[in-house]
Amino acid sequence: MINNKLLIISYYWPPSGGSGVQRWLNFSNSLIKKGWDITVFTAKDAKYPIVDNRLSYTIDKSIKVFKIPILEPTSFLKKDNSDNINSSSVFKRIILWIRANIFFPDSRMFWIKKVSKQATVYIKKNNINCLITTAPPFSTHLTGLNIKNNTGIKWISDFRDPWSDFFQFKLLPMSSFQRKRHVEYEKKCLKSADAIITTSPSLTKKYSLINSNSHTIYNGFKSFIETKNTGRFLIMYTGVMKSIQNPKNLWVVLNEICLENKAFFNDLSVRLIGDFDKEIVNDNNIKLIGSKVEFEKYLEKDKLDIEISKANVLLLSSVNIDSVNNIIPGKLFYYFSVKRPILAFSNLNSDISKIIKKTKTGRVFEYSNKIDLKNHILELYSDYKAGKNNFKPDGISDYTFDKLSETVDEILKKTIN
Repeated sequence: MINNKLLIISYYWPPSGGSGVQRWLNFSNSLIKKGWDITVFTAKDAKYPIVDNRLSYTIDKSIKVFKIPILEPTSFLKKDNSDNINSSSVFKRIILWIRANIFFPDSRMFWIKKVSKQATVYIKKNNINCLITTAPPFSTHLTGLNIKNNTGIKWISDFRDPWSDFFQFKLLPMSSFQRKRHVEYEKKCLKSADAIITTSPSLTKKYSLINSNSHTIYNGFKSFIETKNTGRFLIMYTGVMKSIQNPKNLWVVLNEICLENKAFFNDLSVRLIGDFDKEIVNDNNIKLIGSKVEFEKYLEKDKLDIEISKANVLLLSSVNIDSVNNIIPGKLFYYFSVKRPILAFSNLNSDISKIIKKTKTGRVFEYSNKIDLKNHILELYSDYKAGKNNFKPDGISDYTFDKLSETVDEILKKTIN
């Protein structure tokens, strides 16, 4: 019988909110039921951008959680939306340069040594035989590399996003020397890990060239949400939206239809729930339909479940960069739980586009496509007015965390044996 003791190192853990925490919170809860003994090392008093205290009550009581103090120097400088990479503010650009070139691999670098030391002691004392690190932040993978070198433990490295190819790195004022360091240490971690997990097929294919034991395990959702009818044609977005994700043509099209169709104007409601760059809040085309658009702050998960159940159309917006095809936002699978059509913006050859097409969960448009977008919105509205339900998704129950955890369980057993 194998030793079933796991140590998971994750920066994001309750009371962190947002999508980053959902993956291993839910996998851990599912793996506990499959007989795994789980310990989690996470950050103490972390400066999470989103806090959801209610999530702490969803952690299985069998999971042992240790919080290790962390120093986050950039958190003192993140004021007035200073994370906006496109900002013209001189002060903010200086902060971005420091973030890109001084802190490696990120501003949580000061956590690496402390966690590595404590985890090494804990692993040896408690006979832990499998380590899982999940990133970003990529400091967790460097921590995993240290622990692997110290103990020889079996190590699974989970990439929720690509590392050296991370889209934000493409936009930061990063030196060529620093970019090479990211590539170098990414390769070190990939080669040293006993197994690699990613959230997208394209990234798995890329990492397989370095570590053949690479697997795709998508993000997922916990359970289906029963929908409600509000009497409005409600388009909803949840989560973070950076300026590089702004679907500008959507606002143009909505404004045009509002001017051409009085019934559409009367029925339309757009709710944007989460954190949005100032460029989006101040978008002139959004202001033209301002009475129809409502920006709302982040909601705790249980409250968000209630609000999202009212949506008729769910908006998904990937990164508007031609070369970025291997990022699948966690919210895509959260949207699956609502069983409502998804209106997505992405490159047509992206992993997002492929999975939406496979599951028949919506339509994907390139950011420049305006005519087809307008026609599709009119089709969705026509179905809404006629009370038709043409939404017939295929296989989305395969993306529940409980179902996905079966694959995690298999990878764990193969890695340890």
